[in-house]
Amino acid sequence: MNTNQNQWVERYLANMDEEGYVPFNADRRLGQNQYASRFASGKQDSLNLGQGLRWKNLESGSYHDLMIHNEDLVEFHRRVKAAKDDIGMGINHNESHYVR
Repeated sequence: MNTNQNQWVERYLANMDEEGYVPFNADRRLGQNQYASRFASGKQDSLNLGQGLRWKNLESGSYHDLMIHNEDLVEFHRRVKAAKDDIGMGINHNESHYVR
């Protein structure tokens, strides 16, 4: 993990539970959390970029309760950032393009 990445990840890890899950909404790197959380499961016609990652409370429907495993955090952020960058440039891929 590089130094810049380490700084933002630390904000999440400060609130890690005993199972290694961290609150999804620890910062706003992906924009407003209510919108970014849609990428976790593909809600409201968003890409489902949370596939294969470990989640807690995904079915609750509230981004306030949503947690992601700390080992999956950086990967989820990578996927969402790549998708948002592409969308911003008018490039449309399906989720398989971002999910490795």
